Amino acid sequence: MKVLRKTRLNNLSHLMRRLFVASAVFSVTPFLLAQELVQQTVEITTADQFKLSAQFSAGSPTAGGVLLLHDCQHSVTGYQSLYAALVEQGVFVLALDLRGYGGSQNDIFSEQKIRQQSDDIVSYQGQLAGLMLHWQKDVFTAFKFLQRAMANNQAISIVTNGCSSNQAIYLAEKISLKSVVMLAPELSYGDKEQFKHLSDMPIYLISTKHQTEAMLNARELFDWSGDSQSVLQIFKGNASSYQLLKQQPYLHEHIAIWLKDTLNE
Repeated sequence: MKVLRKTRLNNLSHLMRRLFVASAVFSVTPFLLAQELVQQTVEITTADQFKLSAQFSAGSPTAGGVLLLHDCQHSVTGYQSLYAALVEQGVFVLALDLRGYGGSQNDIFSEQKIRQQSDDIVSYQGQLAGLMLHWQKDVFTAFKFLQRAMANNQAISIVTNGCSSNQAIYLAEKISLKSVVMLAPELSYGDKEQFKHLSDMPIYLISTKHQTEAMLNARELFDWSGDSQSVLQIFKGNASSYQLLKQQPYLHEHIAIWLKDTLNE
């Protein structure tokens, strides 16, 4: 186990050296990159005829793809810099607005309306849980959309954040994911057997020290991982994952390079 951790740390050091070179270029061109970004809004229809909204960018013909899922406080707009970094790496990218958020809202499914109409936190959480029951099928539909858009058998990885973390586990039960990134993972431990689907793939876990539950989840998932490319990063403070990405802008490139490397394995 110690050797495996040492291997992981060596991989991380190698990646950081690559990132140091890459960040020197990226740091002076974020505005240009945002302007040049070829990005389109796509509509994905689910089995129950709900219209999901997503941002999509095509990659190089032989590249893999990345599915981005946001947390319960944001929409895909929170991933702008990470999205741009992934496009820069030449991979296909699909950033999904989960049902009830961003462009994936209607009169029936809307987190904003739930928040406005709920009398207390218990009511809010109960209605939100009902909304989230649709996410598993929605995410699988989005995955199939990305697969068809790539028109090949290239690998697909997933990035989750907070409350969307379980979606990586549900998806890994159905299909083969190449790798997973989890920012501040929020997980349900109702069935620990589910986590075995992540144990043999590279997983990149990020949290802050004072987000206690997310930190403990990240540490446990890292300990379970049997892949030498797995990475765990715990930062000081209590910043949310989006705040952390702003405070540590190198993470966008770090994550994007790591994803491209694991997709090409």
